[in-house]
Amino acid sequence: MSNFLQVAAFQGHITEGDAEANLHKIIEITELAEKRGVDILTFPESYLHGYFPEKEDALKNAINLQSKTFKNLCKKFSKFNHITLLVGLNELDGGNIYNTVVVIEKGHCIGKYRKAYTYTPYDYYSLGRDFPVFEKKGIKYGIIICLDSVYREPAHIAALKGARIIFCPCFNRVPNDAKMLPSLHRKSHFISRAFDNHCWLVTSDIIWDKNGEVCSGYSGILSSDGELVAQAEPFQETLITYPISLATLHQKKRVRLLGNPELFEIIKETYEKSIKKP
Repeated sequence: MSNFLQVAAFQGHITEGDAEANLHKIIEITELAEKRGVDILTFPESYLHGYFPEKEDALKNAINLQSKTFKNLCKKFSKFNHITLLVGLNELDGGNIYNTVVVIEKGHCIGKYRKAYTYTPYDYYSLGRDFPVFEKKGIKYGIIICLDSVYREPAHIAALKGARIIFCPCFNRVPNDAKMLPSLHRKSHFISRAFDNHCWLVTSDIIWDKNGEVCSGYSGILSSDGELVAQAEPFQETLITYPISLATLHQKKRVRLLGNPELFEIIKETYEKSIKKP
């Protein structure tokens, strides 16, 4: 598969507050993915620890990326010589906590992305303002996290930096009667991010159905034309994969991405006026 970049997303259950159990699942799925020749594998948002409504719980289930504990965690993946892992966790940095995805290769963390948007009751998270891009087989890729996909800027910034694939780990646990459920099923925000930015989009999600909350899993892989080329079945733990042609990824259609610079100036001016208080 040297002429392809094989991407993959895991969809499955999570045991919140039990990093050891979740780590065991991550290793199990990584072994399966490597056997399938996967190049880049993403797990759901904050999959290592969980996504806690209370800050105190998140602090108890967080990790400093400079700690020996985290370095030892990374070493558990040193046996995987080829695959790149995107693992969501709660990152502790000083007095701040971030919703972070770390990028692990050959037992080392080579980078991270911190979620740029949040909402109540998860607004105890500090927000990331760096939008790094990474590279695999000569192809640049970026990362956004769940709510980031509802907004234009995070994916757009990554695409402007050259990303041809954007990975989007999610944790779409919502009340059973949430008004947003229809839009999640339609995946309209995922389609928009892929189409507008000429980027492939790979989403990974959890499975949840208890305590009046639900997530059937919205994992999928979309082409740069916004076409859903692979998706997981609802409530089914699975590893979805897709081989993307390197020749396709090297095609940089930038018309929708760049648009007209004159109009971008108008957008900026209009935006600045719209956010001013009356």
